[in-house]
Amino acid sequence: MNTDGRTGKELIYRILLRFFYLVVPILVYLVLLGVFWFVFPPETGVFSMPPSPEYLGLIGLMGAYLVPPFGKETIIPLALALGYPVWVIFLGVVGMDIVTATFVSLNFDLLLRVPLIGRWIRWVVRTADKVLQTKPWVEQLASAGLLLFMYIPLQGSGSITCSVIGRLLGYKPAASLGLVIIGSVLSTLTVALGASSVIQLWHINPLLGIAAAVIILALILAIAYVWSRFTKRFYRKDGV
Repeated sequence: MNTDGRTGKELIYRILLRFFYLVVPILVYLVLLGVFWFVFPPETGVFSMPPSPEYLGLIGLMGAYLVPPFGKETIIPLALALGYPVWVIFLGVVGMDIVTATFVSLNFDLLLRVPLIGRWIRWVVRTADKVLQTKPWVEQLASAGLLLFMYIPLQGSGSITCSVIGRLLGYKPAASLGLVIIGSVLSTLTVALGASSVIQLWHINPLLGIAAAVIILALILAIAYVWSRFTKRFYRKDGV
């Protein structure tokens, strides 16, 4: 009887915990979207409809952020060019990274069993496995490798893929989530501040904006070259 009681309590606990894992990440982002509603209220007042064009545009940008090949390097400059404040884009992008990474990390086993979502998750797993094969430095640099992969705006380096990579490398969910959050904050700030500077200089003088963009591009290419030279040691070691 006691055993059955303990089993029943464990079952209830697991159900409540799963409910928490499924609902809370979504609720957190809904709260953030609620904050944005007050930032971009409807013309007739915050408690009226329809939503403002600015709010709908922001929702569209955040939705597009989840769809490849869009990422921070495209969505953030576009949002800033459309006139959205840096802090709004920062919260929207970082919040989306945190929520999606948390949702996938905590519900990974369940999502694999859902027909359509399960196929997508398995595709993400294959993508993450290819990343580890083609970029051995991610694994060999340990936590720093995963953090750098999240920070560098590469194709497929989003929060979901990074969370799956962390799982494949044996990281606990809390550890991989921490690295994803830090990488998201740093990369979002870098892209946002860089794009904002170029846009502001463009408004002052288009030539200044173009010059700033060229300098940033040259800096990115220089860093990419140095980074490729640095990571060659990992490829040679693995015989790639």
